[in-house]
Amino acid sequence: MVVVTSPFNGRVVPLEDVDDEVFSERVMGDGVAVRPASGEVVAPLSGRIEKLFEGGHGLAIEDDDGLQVLVHIGLETVKLKGDGFTVHATEGDFVGTGDLIVTVDLDRMDELGIDLVSPVVVISGHDVSNHASGQVASGDRLFDAG
Repeated sequence: MVVVTSPFNGRVVPLEDVDDEVFSERVMGDGVAVRPASGEVVAPLSGRIEKLFEGGHGLAIEDDDGLQVLVHIGLETVKLKGDGFTVHATEGDFVGTGDLIVTVDLDRMDELGIDLVSPVVVISGHDVSNHASGQVASGDRLFDAG
């Protein structure tokens, strides 16, 4: 099992409570979401950044064993085209757990009325267990996958 850590400081939200059916119905995969309390987004596991969405609203990391984790920062953030996001990494980079990848301007998201609940899901089909709940700090265990 691999420990997938929280990419944010914030509060865990069960995936079924996310206001987006693609995530709440686990179409993309299993996991949880986090409502960020700070703007730093860090790697939830060590691996290669397989996808860094244009504008920085999402990323996917794959570890050496093929486990892929998607972090989607907020809902409906693709339409912002990078407004409020600062990207600190590049697709293809190898990152360690806790490495800074993106910074989000929380005040700007608030101004734009963006729901920042952020799904963290396993998209490679691996099993997910031992979900965290309540408040988490960046780097705390979110769930186990394998």
